Amino acid sequence: MTGVLAVAPPPPVNNTWAAPATATLFALVLAAVAVAFVRSARGGVRDTDGFLLAGRKVGVGVNALAMVGGAIMYSTVIIITGHVALNGFDAILLLTAFTVSTLLAVLLYASPARNIGGHTLGDLFALRAAERPARIASAVVTLLIYGMFMVVTLTAIGFVASRMFDTSSTINKPLVAGVVAVVSVLAVVFVYLGGMPAVTRVLAFKVVLMAGLVLLLTVLVLVEYKLNLFNLLEDAEAKAAPNKNGHALLDPGRLFDKNSTPNSGQDPWVHLSKTFSIAVGVMGMPFLFMRNFVAASGRDARRSAGWASMIIVVFYSCMVLLGIGAVAILGKDGIGVISAHRDISLPKLADELGGPWMSGALGAVALLSVAAIFASLLINAVTAVTKDLNAGRRLTPEAELKQVRRTVLVVGAVSLLVGFLMLGQRTHIFIPTSIDLGAATVLPAVVYSLFWRRFNTRGLLWTVYGGLAATMFMVVFSNGISGDEFALFPDSDFKFVDFEPALLGTPIGFLLGFLGTLTSGERDDAAFAETQVRALTGAVVPARKPAPEPAAVRVGADTPAHSEAH
Repeated sequence: MTGVLAVAPPPPVNNTWAAPATATLFALVLAAVAVAFVRSARGGVRDTDGFLLAGRKVGVGVNALAMVGGAIMYSTVIIITGHVALNGFDAILLLTAFTVSTLLAVLLYASPARNIGGHTLGDLFALRAAERPARIASAVVTLLIYGMFMVVTLTAIGFVASRMFDTSSTINKPLVAGVVAVVSVLAVVFVYLGGMPAVTRVLAFKVVLMAGLVLLLTVLVLVEYKLNLFNLLEDAEAKAAPNKNGHALLDPGRLFDKNSTPNSGQDPWVHLSKTFSIAVGVMGMPFLFMRNFVAASGRDARRSAGWASMIIVVFYSCMVLLGIGAVAILGKDGIGVISAHRDISLPKLADELGGPWMSGALGAVALLSVAAIFASLLINAVTAVTKDLNAGRRLTPEAELKQVRRTVLVVGAVSLLVGFLMLGQRTHIFIPTSIDLGAATVLPAVVYSLFWRRFNTRGLLWTVYGGLAATMFMVVFSNGISGDEFALFPDSDFKFVDFEPALLGTPIGFLLGFLGTLTSGERDDAAFAETQVRALTGAVVPARKPAPEPAAVRVGADTPAHSEAH
């Protein structure tokens, strides 16, 4: 690819761990199982609610697995293992932010969101603000985050193909393009046929496989050291890649010390802000937030979030052991010692411990995992288009279901076109930017909508668009755009923000929502009462009641005037 954003490929690395034939065999088997899930789900889809929200009948256990499935991505499994192997304690601290983020789902989002009974964030916003601008604001945030995550997800499919389905030391462009095309089209077909029921089952299936594989690798690492964690940690310390600041692997400072970030004087805030952004922004991602709507009740949504939180804690504990195990077993020469190669540590460890069969299984499960994420993103985008942008259209249930399926094809086709155009570009900045938007727009808007009586339309719009504008402004002048060798424009330097924009964007979003609300004369206490009743109980009877008919106009009423006439 050529153009202003065209970039040089990462340094070549010998894919000695890859087992293409085994990975392909496993991938075909998993694809067949996924197709079976889609076929079984298709028969239960009768209307739009069944397609978009699985009829709000997803059980606690399955929904918990699907929640975890939405959070487990290429970056949070494959890359994070290499991150821990390279940066030790500080990378582990970053991982804890993912577990902390689940507390927001348990304590704030899950039960109220389900009890509101909507399809998107717009249903909550519309209870406190004028409906049309509220739904447009919801759609803007949802589709913007979808667009960025979609591009990164299709790129991740390419990474899986290049790292685990090919032994070449350089990128095999025809193979990568072919795998991306096949997998992404299959994901669109899955959504088209089975909707949310199919997406939920595939997400749950993916978690079972990935968690089982990670658990097995963790056991093999512990067996390698005869369950002696002290020896494991000692070997990891001794074999770790050297750090420019002289910090040991298990000591703090590899990421959080001063001068840890190249060409930056803003440490330790650079990586501390990443931790903050993940903690408050991840569960505000609309495609993860949407999982709350499919539960049978608010109580079930909260229980699902609770179980998901516990599963994630166990899962990432295993990821920590795998990262430490990778450097202990492979040594500093066997792991990825630059950012572009962090994704080779886990595949190499799998090959070392289990041979080609383990490496091939990891490749196939990773491919299914990324495909499931794309399907989850797509159903969320389609829901936003259907229920927010097209809200108010009157169609029969059959016609609406057909329209939704057409929307899947349209959004899917546009996504594939954009995704292919962006393949090979440095789009890694899209993931942190999406999380920043979740922190700066979704979190303050949801908190104000649920808990502030005075909140109104102007407050919502200032929160969403103000938080979005502040975040994007900081992103443009961040080290993801310029001033860094991995930036979109590595040869330019106009950055002045190295920390994660959510660190300032979140309080700015809250502040703008506060100021916008107070500068507006709009106030609707009855709407707040209705929101409280629905969020706490799930009751859908509006708290706002029409004024009673004046007594003087009631025909036949025994009014004083009527009595005097007699």
